[in-house]
Parts: sequence; C-alpha cells; structure tokens
Amino acid sequence: MKKVLIIGAGHVTKPIVDYFIDTCGYQVTMAARTVSKAERIIANRSLGIPVSWASDQEELLDRLISENDIVVNMIPKAHHVMVTKLCLKHRKDMVTTSYEIPPVKAFDEEAKQRDVLILNELGEDPGMDHFGTQMLLDEIQADGGKVISLHSYGTGLPSFKYNNNPMGYKFSWEPKGVFLAAQVPAVYLKEGKKIPIPGDKLFDNHWLVNIEGLGTFETYANKDCTRYLKHFGLEENITLYRGLLRFSGYCNNMRNFIALGLLNDEDKYDFKGQTYRQFASSLVNGDPGENVEHEIAGYLKVDDNADIINRLRWIGIFKDQPISIEKGSKLDVLVDLMLKKMSYAPGETDMIIVHIEIIAEFPDNHREKRMATMLVDGIPNGDSAMSRAVGLPPAIAARLILEGRIIASGVHMPPTLPELYRPILEELATYGFEFRRRMVRL
Repeated sequence: MKKVLIIGAGHVTKPIVDYFIDTCGYQVTMAARTVSKAERIIANRSLGIPVSWASDQEELLDRLISENDIVVNMIPKAHHVMVTKLCLKHRKDMVTTSYEIPPVKAFDEEAKQRDVLILNELGEDPGMDHFGTQMLLDEIQADGGKVISLHSYGTGLPSFKYNNNPMGYKFSWEPKGVFLAAQVPAVYLKEGKKIPIPGDKLFDNHWLVNIEGLGTFETYANKDCTRYLKHFGLEENITLYRGLLRFSGYCNNMRNFIALGLLNDEDKYDFKGQTYRQFASSLVNGDPGENVEHEIAGYLKVDDNADIINRLRWIGIFKDQPISIEKGSKLDVLVDLMLKKMSYAPGETDMIIVHIEIIAEFPDNHREKRMATMLVDGIPNGDSAMSRAVGLPPAIAARLILEGRIIASGVHMPPTLPELYRPILEELATYGFEFRRRMVRL
C-alpha cells in the first residue's frame, strides 16, 4: 500500500485526502498544527492518520517523511526549504501548489543527484493555467505557428447566481491572504517591453476583458509572468500577460482601500473601546463627531454618494458600534467586517474560471486566436470549486509519480515538465474540469 504524507490541513486539502483514500486506497498521514482540522477531514476513515505537528517540530517531520512514499506540501512557502531538505535527505518526492521560489529552486542539482522530484505550481492558478497554456502551445507548434501574444487569466469568484453582494466577492480561502496577495508587484510584456507594476499600483492598472459566453470582467496583473518565457519556449518580443479576473467594481474598491490604508497589516493598534465610526474617521485624520462619510469622500476625491462610499457603508465601517476585535491591524478590522457579510451561505457555491488566449501567426501569414476556457462551480453544501481545483492536480500528480508514470528529477513546475499536462487534464475532465476550445481566424 502506498503511503502519502500531507503537510497542512487547510480548506483545499479535503479533496486531496478524499482522492488518496477513497479513489486510490492509499494510506494518508495528515500533519497539521490544528489536529482537529485533520481529524475532521479524515472523518474516521481507517486509512487516515491525523498527527499534531507544528512547524518548529523538525524531528517529528523528519520521521514522518521517512515513513511515507511521497509528500504533498500544503503549508506556507516560508517553511518549504525545511520540507525540501528533509525530502532530499530521505529521497522522497514532493508536490506542492505554491509558486516556485528561488531558495527551493536552488536545490535543483542536489535533487537530480539524489533522484528526487520536487514539483511546484500544481493548483488552479498557478497550475491549471499552465496545463491549458501548454496544450494550446503544443497544438500551435504542431501546426507550424509562431506565438504573437499570450494572455492567461484565472480566478475564484461567487457563482454567477450567488454574486449577490455589492462587493462582487466572497471568501473561499483565508481572507487575509486575499488582500496580502493583492499587494504583490507584477510584471508583464507588451510587444517585448517589460511593464512593471508596483504592488500598491496594481489596481490603478486594470482593464476589462470579455470572455465569450461568460461576460466581461476586470483584470489586473498577477505577479511576474516574464519568468515563464523561457520555460514555455517563447520569444522575448511577444506580449505575455497573466492576470486575475474580478467582477466589475472590485478593482476600484481595492484601489480606494489602499488609499485609505485599510490593507496595512504591519502596524498594530489597540481598538478597545473604539467604534467602527471612530476607526473610519481615523483613516483620514477626521473628526468622528462630523460627517465621516463626507470626510472620507473628500479624502478620496469622490462624490458623497459614490459607489465606494456606499460599499463601505454596506460592510459596516460607519456604524457607531464597538469594534469586535481588541487588537490588530487596519486590515484585521476590514477582514472582520467583511467576513460577517461576505462569506458563503449554506448551499451557495463558488466558481473557478481559467481562460487562455493565444494569437499565433502561421506559415501562410494568416493569424488565429486560439482559446481554452474552463468554468467549474462548487458542489452545493459540499466541496468548493476552488478546493477541488487546487487539490486535485497535486493529488493526481502524486499518484502518477507513485505509479512511475512521471520519470523526472530535480525542481520543476508544469512548464518545465510538459509531459504532465496530458494525463492530468485527462483525469481532471472526469471531475468536470475540462477546457472548452474556440478558434477565431483574424
């Protein structure tokens, strides 16, 4: 019997456990800081072993890795170097959904020498976007085409029929993570020219994108996509963009949150005895006895009845009620308010969208736009679309590795291991995760 170690018990790990135990019949050890989460996910299944483990317990992790055949690493990347070192020590392969980071990539040569595969970026985005991109690129290359531009988009949003709040967003994962990720600098290519965007200017640089059959969304750049040029075999003079999708209005909301300092998670405050209204006034050094809405509108240089003022009112930031947390950051206050109104109600579902557009020129000088689009809704009162989209790819990849169907070593991500995408996409399709294809001759 194959034995799998899953490190972490976040909300996206349940589909991984279900896959290994219910589909593959593997033994699963789940190491988590909050062992009750692991116990809840394993749900008394005989093949599941919950273990209490904290990131400072390296000796325990060392033993757990030595006792299992493969590691699925689902903890924050701050701990990935430690996990990678132990996997190399015991010659155990590792898969993770996280972005590949330089300190882990530095183990590439050692991993090759020890015949260990470290596989990163196996989630929804990054992950499924890589699979769809590689699929289109292989077809274009087979037809003799030359890539002119590549746009890749991913997102997790409320399903269309549950997009029922004025913010156009609900939380399906760690709320703080949503906002911290929204402050990471980005770089994209426009006809070979690098366009850098500072983290605090992401939402000043958004635009609209239409996806046929789905509608029009806002998009903003997602991290530095130029690192994928070489891996996908693309030329440097093309247009290359990776972006996130949001419902209309989201980017202006975020731009104004940044202007008000609401995404600041570094400075900590004592909020005991303070009301939300007083907090709102303090954002602009105003007088809580005055018209706070008017003061904030003036600070943001918008009308008193502007959308952002109405949305701030809707989340409750102008209420004359005590702040429900005593200490924390401005972001903590914002997240606390949003969770009360922007969580999924019972029966509501999320959706994931992955959309890739590639324009290519062919030997007879004509151009085509080739597109691949995936939309999947969550299961009512069951697993979210995002948890399955993030959890299934690493689970499938781990099974392929254990079965000897992926023969590779070193530190990789999907673009550097193109043989991954076909078997993973084939199996994902059986779970409803399938790309719909279109081509337009330009």
